[in-house]
Amino acid sequence: MDGDRPALQTHPGTATRPRACPAAAATLAIILGGFGCDSDSPDPPRPASLQGVTIHDSAGVEIVENHAPERSPGSFWSLSAEPEFVLGGTEHGLAWDEEWGDSRTREELAALIFEVRGVARLADHRIAVLSAGVHQVVVFEPSGRLSRAIGGRGPGPGEFVRPEHMQYLPPDTLAVWEHWMGPVSYFDTTGTLLTERPTDRSRTLASLPDATAESPTTPLPDGSFVVAVEHWDPDFARPADGTMFRYPSVQFSRIDPSTYMPVPLGGTWDGPEAWAVPQRLHEEHEIPDVAPADMMLDSHIAVGGDPPMVYISNGDRNEIQQFALDGTLVRSIRRSGDPLAVTPRADEARKQYLAALADSLGQDYMAAVVRALPPRDTYPAVAALVVDTEGHLWVREWSASETGMPDQWSVFSPEGRWLGVLEGLAEPWLCRVVAPCWIDRDMFVITRRDELGRERLEGYRIDREG
Repeated sequence: MDGDRPALQTHPGTATRPRACPAAAATLAIILGGFGCDSDSPDPPRPASLQGVTIHDSAGVEIVENHAPERSPGSFWSLSAEPEFVLGGTEHGLAWDEEWGDSRTREELAALIFEVRGVARLADHRIAVLSAGVHQVVVFEPSGRLSRAIGGRGPGPGEFVRPEHMQYLPPDTLAVWEHWMGPVSYFDTTGTLLTERPTDRSRTLASLPDATAESPTTPLPDGSFVVAVEHWDPDFARPADGTMFRYPSVQFSRIDPSTYMPVPLGGTWDGPEAWAVPQRLHEEHEIPDVAPADMMLDSHIAVGGDPPMVYISNGDRNEIQQFALDGTLVRSIRRSGDPLAVTPRADEARKQYLAALADSLGQDYMAAVVRALPPRDTYPAVAALVVDTEGHLWVREWSASETGMPDQWSVFSPEGRWLGVLEGLAEPWLCRVVAPCWIDRDMFVITRRDELGRERLEGYRIDREG
């Protein structure tokens, strides 16, 4: 999004990319098991200029340069000011199901929403939640009535040892992926176990040098998954005290469980932002020598659409790369404009919020880190990426509101056109691993924490009329 360095740094010998296929050809290539189009095929016409956007070709990759959204502020989609439903937390709005025979109290039902690792709104509008803390998928009516609890703790069929991801595969299937590249369990939405599919962790790790069982994964609808592999530089030297830096680098690769051959998605990407803690603070507060920075500047990944695509951003540039499942770089989605400045008021608001949150979670050293961080000149371009059920790409970002939190979304079409901007939902880690979300045509479901760290789900109505 901003900055002069390229969004991708390719490894030696990987600078030349295959040509991207047109959408129909890319779909056919995936169906037939191919790996892209003929590199000698002619380039499409260039460039095509439309109002607010310039589209051109670069070595077979479509470049979409967005200069302005198609719809002006106030005329685009909007989110309801208040949630349409709340599940869990202190204002849980949950109800027990007498017909189902559940005698638990509202507080006990609210406790089922614990360590949320996945959420989805089903075709019948029930809300499915993967609560890793209770080793179950719990399904609620929007009214708060408990509809179903699926799974349980254990290694047996339909049970979970450490559930990490949940996928909703419309119209009636839920897939739960175990941690450490473990097996995948498929259920129907009534809770019946349909099948289980093992994952060969040894073959996955053998195909990806530097990967470990802890490497983050992102599941895809076809049963394959993306692995994020961190590359630690053995010659890395800690920067000077007070320096912000990003380390280690990350490479994303798709693994097809039928072959376990990795398909790289781009080159390498920058890892999360860190802070070289000054020696004084390190000694006074027993803070680690290097601590994560509060803005969570990182590379981001999202999957979705029809056909499925993988979107990756380095986080600090107004540029997002769109990949087909065969690893072909299909499109580069960009926006023009200067990065947004961080005002002193916004910087203070951010620090107060995050320090209070760290205190409430008992993370004293993180509260000390947040309060001591140097002020930031500008915000990162991307705070999170999400693909909704319609195939739109939602880019979470900061506004000029001075809340200090990411509090708006830019929405792009599957073709990379910037459609408009929505305001609302100011949270530090919304739609990240620790706070998953769900977006369909009508509803935006988010995971939030109250001042005591208790989790809840909130559903906001999406008005697409503008």
